[in-house]
Amino acid sequence: MPLGPDECLIATANPFALMTSSVALAFPVLAGKEGEARNFAAALKDKKKDYEKSFKDRKIKKQAVYLQQLPGSSTLIIYIEADDAGKALSDLSTSMAPFEVWFKDEAKSITGMDLDQYGDNPPPDLLFSYGF
Repeated sequence: MPLGPDECLIATANPFALMTSSVALAFPVLAGKEGEARNFAAALKDKKKDYEKSFKDRKIKKQAVYLQQLPGSSTLIIYIEADDAGKALSDLSTSMAPFEVWFKDEAKSITGMDLDQYGDNPPPDLLFSYGF
């Protein structure tokens, strides 16, 4: 059964403090919004200076975003490497910078998730890694 908009694998700012180098997040894509997700990614490419500044300010070293389409649902999977992934996400959630407000609004439109309000979900559990 697909995750609903209020169910995702994302953590609150406080538990993320334990994550110091990388994190993977999964967000359900609202039904029929896969095209918007692809358009959002294309729009980011056009805003290179803005996202590079945002990533630099948040000390994000690498980020990858995947759209996983499954029977009956789709999920955005985001992988982030940063000096402090928890702080990067916490800072993003409170930012009022124009690019970051636009970014959060677009993400909410696609996933239904309000990145300003992480909720009380625990950080994702790392079940297995190799070479990190």
